[in-house]
Amino acid sequence: MAWANNQLFTQLSTLPEAALSFSAWNPEWTVGKIANHIVIAQGRLISRLEKKSAPEETEFPLNSQGMKDLAAKSLFNDQKILEFLDMPEEMLTFVRYGETVSYLSNSVVAQFVHHATEHRAQIADIMAVNKMDVINLDDLDLWAFERSERS
Repeated sequence: MAWANNQLFTQLSTLPEAALSFSAWNPEWTVGKIANHIVIAQGRLISRLEKKSAPEETEFPLNSQGMKDLAAKSLFNDQKILEFLDMPEEMLTFVRYGETVSYLSNSVVAQFVHHATEHRAQIADIMAVNKMDVINLDDLDLWAFERSERS
């Protein structure tokens, strides 16, 4: 769903900067914070597949250019994850929330996709709650992706 991530971040780059500070249920989790979280988590998940330490977590600015840069970084990460699609399944052990855990590599790849999907929905909800109903998740689904690829 690299396409959906890119569509979302590109759309966020066109909105007023104030919209990136919108929140709903938790004032710390703003639209911009969640957008950054999606991409930071991508890097963390890739590092787990590479059996490396997580990269430094740097947030992009909450402005139009920051969202464009976030889109570019996400596209880079989405290309990187493709390297792991054909790897043999294996058990990976890493630290998550301070606890050593083990998960199958396929679960890490699936989480890469699911995690972004979940947070795109949160961003759409936050925008709507703040009376800026501009992100239609039906425009970011697999059907919309296929239509986009065919046109």
